[in-house]
Order: sequence, then structure tokens, then C-alpha cells
Amino acid sequence: MSQPALVQLEGPAFTPLVKALASALVLGMAFYGWRVLPQLLAQRSSWVAWVFLLMMVVFVLVCYAWILRSRTSISESHIHQTWVTDKQVALADITQIKLIHIPRLAWLISPRLMVKTRMPGTMVFHTADPQVLAAFDRLATSRPPST
Repeated sequence: MSQPALVQLEGPAFTPLVKALASALVLGMAFYGWRVLPQLLAQRSSWVAWVFLLMMVVFVLVCYAWILRSRTSISESHIHQTWVTDKQVALADITQIKLIHIPRLAWLISPRLMVKTRMPGTMVFHTADPQVLAAFDRLATSRPPST
């Protein structure tokens, strides 16, 4: 007899509105940057200032790209979210768990699962997928509170 396949649910980490707001902010910053670029070029600036500005632009673009493409999955053994550096935790390593979900504002604020693990630190997993959220809810309500 074969073993049943591992059930895995996967969906986007951020809601469409969060993605739209991120897009609007990035476009707004790009528009503003384009407008002030002649003034920046006319002023004498150090190379350190230009390197810092370039680093900030790269940082914003990388975060924006990952907001658009980040995905969260949950299986019988792990929770995983893609990001610049992927986050993954084994369910067996979780010591505390809390689901932060405001049902009437889920369209704006992506629900998130905060987990504390045996290793020091807290991990946060966002989800915009109803099935992944339901799995997070089952996981959060099935564990007794830790002390």
C-alpha cells in the first residue's frame, strides 16, 4: 500500500490591494525622482551620496519585486515563504504561534502567522490565499498555548 501524498497548500503572500499600493508607491517615487533629477545633477554631491541613493533605489526595487512574487506554502511538516531569502520552519520546531487576521481588513492588511521556534527568534509568514489562511487558522487553534 502506498503512502498518501503530502498535502501542500500554496498561494500569494500579499493581497492584490497591497500589491497595487506598492506599485503606486514605487511609481510615485519614480515620478518624483525623475522630476528632481535635474536639480540633483545640478548640485555638487559626493560619490558617497550617489552610492547611497543608488543602494536605496535597488533596495526599494528588490522589495517591490518580492512583494509582487512572494508565495507562502504550508504542508504537513513545514511552512515556507519565498522572499529575498526564503523563510522556512518545521512545524515540529514551533513553540508559540499566533495568527494575526482582521477579517474585515484582510483585503488591505495581509493576514500573517507569527511563530516562535526552538531557535531564538520569531518568523512571520504572510498569506493572501483563503486556503492557506484556513490552514494557518487550524494550526493556530490546534496548539495549546505555551508558557
